[in-house]
Amino acid sequence: MPLTASLAETVPMERLQGSTPVGTTNRSQFLLLQTLVVIVLCYQLFYSLDTLLSFNAQVFVVLGLLLLVLALTLFPAHVWETNWFVGALVLGDTAMTSFIIYLSGDAGSDLYLTYFLILFLAASTQTLKQHIVLSVILSAGYGLVLYFGASETYVGLEGKLLRIPVLLIMATFYGASAEMVRKERRQKADLIDHITALKQAEEERERLIRQLQDALAKIKTLRGLLPICSLCKKIRDDKGYWNQIESYVRQHSSADFSHGICPECTTKLFPNYESESPKPTEGTAPG
Repeated sequence: MPLTASLAETVPMERLQGSTPVGTTNRSQFLLLQTLVVIVLCYQLFYSLDTLLSFNAQVFVVLGLLLLVLALTLFPAHVWETNWFVGALVLGDTAMTSFIIYLSGDAGSDLYLTYFLILFLAASTQTLKQHIVLSVILSAGYGLVLYFGASETYVGLEGKLLRIPVLLIMATFYGASAEMVRKERRQKADLIDHITALKQAEEERERLIRQLQDALAKIKTLRGLLPICSLCKKIRDDKGYWNQIESYVRQHSSADFSHGICPECTTKLFPNYESESPKPTEGTAPG
């Protein structure tokens, strides 16, 4: 089977078996994470003591965030599989989170530093589990810093501690996005390895076919017209040389010769042998 036919049978089959469930799973996961991000950001905006917005403005911002989630549900599953869409979603959430943090009045350097450390972990870790564990450790350490750094009256501590779920939700979102990109890269690498293996198998098959063809060409067979001398019975080969019939047949076939002498040649060469040998009686086979 040629390589193109093999790819036509294997690759589409894999895509049909794996594309739709993966796309649906990505869509469900990211919509869930996006909803959690919006809920936590709305909570952060409403319960912050130092917010820069009025209550009516906060309501409009929250409605806009909810409409954003509803708009995302309208995108089909195959769009969620593309890198550009996930990248745009990550950039949009990064900008939206930074803007909400600024509007809530909690735009301290410590929060932004922790937030971008989580972004760095998402880009540098190898697995989603590793990213989540390191993000939890980072968020827990940041929570301890907030707790012990608060005043004795603990005024506003609740609003500051709301930063922890924001960081954890964003860490989960960025970790899932990075895991999706890594998974797609692994799938592409596996596909390249599969195509390479198919090419190698095709080259091996063609090599074996050539070997079989060469072996078939070397099989000694006699066919066609043979130029033979009418007197000495020598046969002319392809190079124009005349060979004894025995040597020619040996070279061009697997046959061999066992020499004997026929009765006619026996009479010519040994006339006395014919007269001395007993003649067969009538009705009996010659001895």
